[in-house]
Amino acid sequence: MSQIVRPVLAALPLATALLGFATLTGHAAGRAGADGAATFTRDVAPILYARCVGCHRAGEVAPMSLVTYDEARPWAKSIKRKVTSREMPPWGADPRFGRFKDDQSLTDAQIATIAAWVDAGAPRGRDADLPPVPALSAGWSHGEPDVVIEMPVDFEIPAEGEVPVIDFFTKSPFTRDVYVKALEVRPGTAGVVHHAGLYVIDRLPDGASLVGGKIVDASGKAMSRNQVARANGGTSTEEIQKLLSFVPGRSYESYQGDAGQLIKAGSYIDFYMHYTPSGTPQKDRTRLGLYLAKPGQDVGHQIYHSFGAAGPTTYIVEGQPYAPQRQRRDDPNSVEGGVNLPNIPPYAENWKVVSIHTIREAITLYGLTPHLHLRGKSMRYTLTLPDGREEVLLDVPKYDFNWQLYYELASPRHIPAGSKVTVVTLFDNSAKNKYNPAPDKEVFWSEQSWDEMYAPQARITVDSRDLRGAAKTAAEPQPREH
Repeated sequence: MSQIVRPVLAALPLATALLGFATLTGHAAGRAGADGAATFTRDVAPILYARCVGCHRAGEVAPMSLVTYDEARPWAKSIKRKVTSREMPPWGADPRFGRFKDDQSLTDAQIATIAAWVDAGAPRGRDADLPPVPALSAGWSHGEPDVVIEMPVDFEIPAEGEVPVIDFFTKSPFTRDVYVKALEVRPGTAGVVHHAGLYVIDRLPDGASLVGGKIVDASGKAMSRNQVARANGGTSTEEIQKLLSFVPGRSYESYQGDAGQLIKAGSYIDFYMHYTPSGTPQKDRTRLGLYLAKPGQDVGHQIYHSFGAAGPTTYIVEGQPYAPQRQRRDDPNSVEGGVNLPNIPPYAENWKVVSIHTIREAITLYGLTPHLHLRGKSMRYTLTLPDGREEVLLDVPKYDFNWQLYYELASPRHIPAGSKVTVVTLFDNSAKNKYNPAPDKEVFWSEQSWDEMYAPQARITVDSRDLRGAAKTAAEPQPREH
């Protein structure tokens, strides 16, 4: 691989993106609104409480709290600018297509209310009009999990430099198979976890052992997740089960219907961690919370994270058919969900990749997650049914690397065998892309953010693969770990 410039990513973290807010000056705080004018207590606080304070509160990812009038007032003009441009709350789906659960976007009326409040001088309003502050969980967003599994060791993050992605393995606490209906990842130290992937490995390869959070082969050499998969005779997508990812805007998932995750007895959990130094030495021990299936919650189908579980994929790159090169079996950089495509040329503004996912077995679709890096510009998923009818499942016309959201369907969607899903993606390697660190360089494909990745993820189950067809064991009560 050719040498490329490693960019400075200081402009990319969420905190920096949000700190583009400018402080409002020139108005006296606390002024009551004129008759009929929008006020904070009566009109704006209900919107912030419903859509914003999940992140914009003390101890959460956003760099400022917006819970009280005194906290929100200095940011008023910037709040208006961000909501009228629809940068906040983050929600990239084109509203013309699909219906999604937990849609955080604001309505036109809500945006107009915030704009009117700012234009009126951001008045406080009557305290009696203020609704109760929502009861939001501190720490785990949906209450204490049934089981908490930690990284096996603390990891020291240096003050600066590049930290390669790294696997930490730990044995699961389960002596019987368990079924999971929801999961959450909580970083131990906010601000240093760039992203994390959580995976399940059913068994260690022959001759391998678990030592200090590493799986080592018979010679004592540490093995990556993909090397473990290949040693077990599979690939990263065939052998290893993905649980979920932690990325900006996404750390919790739950599953509708009878979908869920099966974690087998004696399995191993892989914390696949990518850290970003923050300017001072830090320490992290990320945790995984599992919410187990309760009585009456039958888990019949296993969640998969790509359409590849239901059939093959073909590619068209810049109008020409393309067969991705196979990664070498000894290549430690081969990653789940990544595709080895041609390098993106310098200054390419609308570099186009089309992937066509053939659905050979009937599936149920639960949601979609576009995953690209800094040159990602847009992604659209289109379903073609066997009779030729077409439907746009999701269109994200302005992909934002800082917010890699999971677009969960309002209700699961059955997709019959013989269908196909076509994903059209544009990449912008030009100087017009404000996140592009080096428009004059060609772009390679890898896990690192300054390279690129193509992963049109989905949450699906395959209808014919019914877990209830095999003998199921009940999950024994598990102690809570803290």
